[in-house]
Amino acid sequence: MSDTRRDKGEGSVYMRKDGAWVAKYKSPKMTSHKYLYAKTEAEAKRKLRAYKLDSVKNDYLEIQKISVREYMDNWFNTVLMNRLKPKSLDIKESILNNQVYPNIGNFQISALTAKDVQAMINTLVEKNYSYSTIKKAYDAVNACFKLGIIRNEVSANPCAGVSLPKNIKKSLSSVRFFTDEEIEKICNISTAKHRNDTQIYRLGYGVILLLYTGLRVGEFLALKWNDVSVENRTINVRNSVVVVKNRDKAADKKFVYSFQDSVKTDSANRIVHLNNKAISAIDELKKLNGSYEYVISTSKGSICSPRNFSRTFSDILRRCNIEPCGVHTLRHTFASLLFRKGVDVRTVSELLGHSDVAITYNIYIHLIKEQKHQAVSLLDEL
Repeated sequence: MSDTRRDKGEGSVYMRKDGAWVAKYKSPKMTSHKYLYAKTEAEAKRKLRAYKLDSVKNDYLEIQKISVREYMDNWFNTVLMNRLKPKSLDIKESILNNQVYPNIGNFQISALTAKDVQAMINTLVEKNYSYSTIKKAYDAVNACFKLGIIRNEVSANPCAGVSLPKNIKKSLSSVRFFTDEEIEKICNISTAKHRNDTQIYRLGYGVILLLYTGLRVGEFLALKWNDVSVENRTINVRNSVVVVKNRDKAADKKFVYSFQDSVKTDSANRIVHLNNKAISAIDELKKLNGSYEYVISTSKGSICSPRNFSRTFSDILRRCNIEPCGVHTLRHTFASLLFRKGVDVRTVSELLGHSDVAITYNIYIHLIKEQKHQAVSLLDEL
């Protein structure tokens, strides 16, 4: 008996004991095998090729009838779910639900054209979405249809020929950092005490630590005491925590903490050296949370949520009569202090954990230019 075996999903051809030839086939979508009978091996192989071709055509025609939303939802659930980190998955899902689907979600796959995708881009521009958000919407559609072409599910990519808006960089004034006077106020209020000598803000020294280390909030809240070395005056930044959507449908909580062994980029894994003010903040936090696992813990020892820490920071700014802003301003302030002390951009980039020095340069270009201007001005004193 002759038997021609093929890879899974390719089918097989063999001869039965009675001399008849059989082509056996089962695609990943099929629940049972399809048997094709022939008098010769060549005929069996021909029938197998024809059947597979018809199956591909039928699958293609069925896909053309579904909506962009259905097609991209399937891509999200079968491809991205296994590839992206939880926070990235949440961002991608938000982009699909808020920017992509409202504009092109109801189109049939076969009807979607570059003109429709361009109209989506133009609508997002008119609604004043940032370049980053618009690019993410475009990238999602583009990636999905590129894969569709590889899988022979779609005939063309509707993103081909679509023009994105010009990437307008943030204005220099949009990168906010605190002045020396504001820093003094923040430090005083963050460490202020009640008359009974207890801290007004339980995690006020956390604000000081964040100000003088320039950590990202996720890195900061994920810090454990075994990441801190007072003797070496260093912090080992190797973890990050984010709040993500709980995808366990049976769970009560809508959001959960996601701990990532690797932080934002390879460069984000780094050693941060501590100055005297950071060391003092660590000492105070040790008295408060030394018996717990995390440096920034609640009174019960659990990790502090980004939202609660942000609320504490916002209240401190309110008491300081400083215009409201995000916790990330502390990171910008850390960078500005370094530049004012003449630290070069590459070193600042490494301390901040940026993946590329160009990122640091683009964000803080106004500070770098000011530093160069002051350096040249020193020549007048010679």
